[in-house]
Parts: sequence; structure tokens; C-alpha cells
Amino acid sequence: MDPPEDALAMAERHVREGEGRVARQIAIVEQMNGDNRPEAAAAARTLLVTLETTLDLMREHLRIEREARGCMNSEQ
Repeated sequence: MDPPEDALAMAERHVREGEGRVARQIAIVEQMNGDNRPEAAAAARTLLVTLETTLDLMREHLRIEREARGCMNSEQ
């Protein structure tokens, strides 16, 4: 059994996973635009905005965790 993640590791994982979700959603929007499905693309863009907002919050949480540990770096 793996040891539990600490808050910093969890925040880093959340950002990585969030970035993957955003990238996949961008690809979905592009595909729907290419398939001339404007209504579906509009709905997908709405979800994309939500995912991007959530990712911004995850990045802020990661920044706070790094700052609390004095380990700020350029990967933000």
C-alpha cells in the first residue's frame, strides 16, 4: 500500500490532471467545430470555461502549498 499523499503532492497531481482535462476539452471543441456542430461546440466551450476556472483554482492552491513550504519554483 502506498503512503498517503501530502497536500503538496495532491495539489501537484490535481494540476496535472486538470491540465489534461483542459487539453482534452480543447480537442473536443476543435473536433466539434471541424464537424460543423456549432451548438455542441458552444456547449463544449461552456464546459471548457468551467474546467479552466477550476484549473486556475488548482494552480492557486498549488502556489499556496509551495509557498507554505518555501519551495517556490518556475513550474507554476
